[in-house]
Amino acid sequence: MKKAITISIPEPCHEDWAKMTATEKGKFCSVCTKEVFDFTSKTDEELVKILSKNKNACGRLKKSQLNREVKLERKSGQSVAPIAASMLLPLSLLSNNLPTEINSASKKPMVSLGIGRFSNGLNRIQIVTEGIVTDQNGIPLRNVEITSNETGAREWTNKEGEYRIVTLDHEQLEFKLKNYISKEITLSNSSKTIAVSMEYKTELKSAVLGKIAPTTKILVEKDSTTNYTKGVVADESGLPLPGVNIIIKGTATGTQTDFDGNYNIETKPGDVLVFSYVGFETKEVTVSNISNIINLNLEVGGYLGGIVVVTGGISYNDYYVSEKDPNWYEKAKAAYKNTIAFRKLKKARKKAARKNK
Repeated sequence: MKKAITISIPEPCHEDWAKMTATEKGKFCSVCTKEVFDFTSKTDEELVKILSKNKNACGRLKKSQLNREVKLERKSGQSVAPIAASMLLPLSLLSNNLPTEINSASKKPMVSLGIGRFSNGLNRIQIVTEGIVTDQNGIPLRNVEITSNETGAREWTNKEGEYRIVTLDHEQLEFKLKNYISKEITLSNSSKTIAVSMEYKTELKSAVLGKIAPTTKILVEKDSTTNYTKGVVADESGLPLPGVNIIIKGTATGTQTDFDGNYNIETKPGDVLVFSYVGFETKEVTVSNISNIINLNLEVGGYLGGIVVVTGGISYNDYYVSEKDPNWYEKAKAAYKNTIAFRKLKKARKKAARKNK
């Protein structure tokens, strides 16, 4: 069983996200005096975890994240890149998720603080920053341009999304790629490994602000033990029986054997298969979890019903046998003998045809 929520924003907020004060987890809205989470770069698993603990959270989400089932589901066989990105996610939360248009409009000219190579004798240290750049789905991004704001150092990610750049401490790095929202990170006073997640521009255009109303439900997975039971149904002498009815007891699910007595039916361990055929005893067999092959021999006996007589290759309902008919057993045996005789005749014709060839 897996946990899933459906996220909706009944009353979208019309406040300007660009004018809000930046915080560690998103922005602070001075109108409603609440922190607004930025969920636009979160995975489905992160959304379920965060919103399960914050029932009355306000947030910023993409329209593609709303009004659908968001599942808490870990996938096996993850690549190294997504794992590295998720482990270092807290470091990348300090970056700016605004569109490039807003960033460029709000930027102010750089002013030297009198430190580093712009100072008069004060020294700063040289640091190395490296890591991996991925999209919101954890897929590595190649040819991402990384630029430092002071030294002007510039590097690009390789085909694995990896980068390495040498700068001074406390600089700002800007990550840019066509059709993706630019991101900036502020460096510390030491070399570090930093994973960066970038978001596709077109998806952010549909971001929605407002109070989140998650709806939680439990998803029940289909029984994975379902399989197919097959086999051959024959009479006491081993001759295949065509048209034998096989039904799962207590259901309307069933099938019939083909001309060679073969059958195939979808079952699960514990199902009871009921085998019935005109003029033969009905048998019940329980499906096990060890083998999915059930071969069965039916005995001539007390099934009462319509008899199908086959003569010269033409099938027709010759007569109906009821419980009141005292000769029903003899009639059933006669009908069965006709069937056997027809099969022998058919085999003889096939043999003769092969000899003629």
